[in-house]
Amino acid sequence: MVTIDGLTLDLADVVAVADGEDVVLAPEALVRMDESRKSAEATALRRPVYGRSTGVGANRTVSLTAAEGRDTHGLKLLRSHAVDAGRALDRRTVRAMLVVRLSQLAAGGSGINPSIAEQLVELINSDVVPDIREFGGIGTADLQALAGTALTLLGERQPLDGGNVPVRLTAWATADALPFISSSALTIGQAILAQQKLSSLLDNAASSAALSFIAMSGNSEALSPAVAAAADTQEVASAATMFHGMVHGSGEPARIQDPYCLRTLPQIFGSQAEELAGLHALLSRLVTVGNENPLVHGSPSDGTNDVAHHGLFQMTNLARRVDTLQLAIGAACATHLRRIDLLCDPKYTGLHPFLAEDGSGQSGVMMLEYVAAAAVGRIRANAQPASLQTVVLSLGAEEDASFASVATAQLESTADALATVAAVELVCASRALRLQGRRPEEFASARLRAMMQAGFTLPSDVEDRDLRGDLEMAIELIKGSYWK
Repeated sequence: MVTIDGLTLDLADVVAVADGEDVVLAPEALVRMDESRKSAEATALRRPVYGRSTGVGANRTVSLTAAEGRDTHGLKLLRSHAVDAGRALDRRTVRAMLVVRLSQLAAGGSGINPSIAEQLVELINSDVVPDIREFGGIGTADLQALAGTALTLLGERQPLDGGNVPVRLTAWATADALPFISSSALTIGQAILAQQKLSSLLDNAASSAALSFIAMSGNSEALSPAVAAAADTQEVASAATMFHGMVHGSGEPARIQDPYCLRTLPQIFGSQAEELAGLHALLSRLVTVGNENPLVHGSPSDGTNDVAHHGLFQMTNLARRVDTLQLAIGAACATHLRRIDLLCDPKYTGLHPFLAEDGSGQSGVMMLEYVAAAAVGRIRANAQPASLQTVVLSLGAEEDASFASVATAQLESTADALATVAAVELVCASRALRLQGRRPEEFASARLRAMMQAGFTLPSDVEDRDLRGDLEMAIELIKGSYWK
């Protein structure tokens, strides 16, 4: 059970809820939301409040009155904003969106009725998942996805894979419509799932690279404490220390100076770690801060209640952070491919070409390099900055967009492709070490011993055969979290 208090929420807990964990709202979160609701109501009595007493978008200058249907405007807003298209998103992604939105509401800046948050808890714990499609958000709040969620709570839209909403809402007040949908919870949830997956993947990819280093008798001087002390960033220094701990003492170096794909491992993995940490810090902030527009603040009890109309819902920083991480991963791909290439070269391993059974012209792991290159093509395509995109919408009232939603969807694709690239390297490196007669117990590093033992669970037959099964096993190993 994950407690949602609106103050702190670990990204790992978002993943846990995405994977099926239940949630509970902390009592203080309900109090905070009720105070926010009272503040919003008091403010609306003395000044116009966007979406509560006015229309939205280009209709922001239209005042709502009871005679003009103010009481039904909220339901109309939800229905009109719920349109989306494309493939249905998977259950994990949608559940991540739901728990992120719940946490944001619990922060107490939306002015929403706490009962809506309680209904969201029921929806999550019943494992009824709204049917949300991929096309709708542009990085300026996931209006369509959350409006569709509201229609699911109302019983007007069928959930994904059927199922019944535990308690259907019979009405939706205008005051609660925009506060519910004014959030980028889907984009943030997608980014969290990808960031957490990449955290494990990059750790395991580093271990796989260390196996390649040993199989090619790399020179650990490039990873020494002296090099770490001269590194340009702390992350690069930490990566040098990590790699040195894994490979030092594994054998005599074959060269005074290695190719870049071995010599620059600290820069390659350190830069990725730096960007991954930056994205983690930003997401940790976004899950517990309400970017709702308008933002409700102050208290009616002391007369400080008010709202702020703003643009924080524009996920500019998130788009930029994701783009930068994508660039770091994409830039590293050249060295991934080069290590795989050199593992196939007798000059670097002392083995037959392509790690084949013998020198009679067998192809060995030749085609795995092509598979890795295809996955790299996907990663590099995804690394084209989404944050450079923009669009003008709603009769010119909204003249820019971050397209963070595109960036985060690409990051998930990058993670899957990176798993394939790292798995190819694992298959090749573990085969090379086995053919060289190396054993896990030879190495001082517990992390590398575990990695080698896992690699040695791959099939040992080196004759030409279908390697799909080997690669699928390696992908599952690379996706694991037990080599840290």
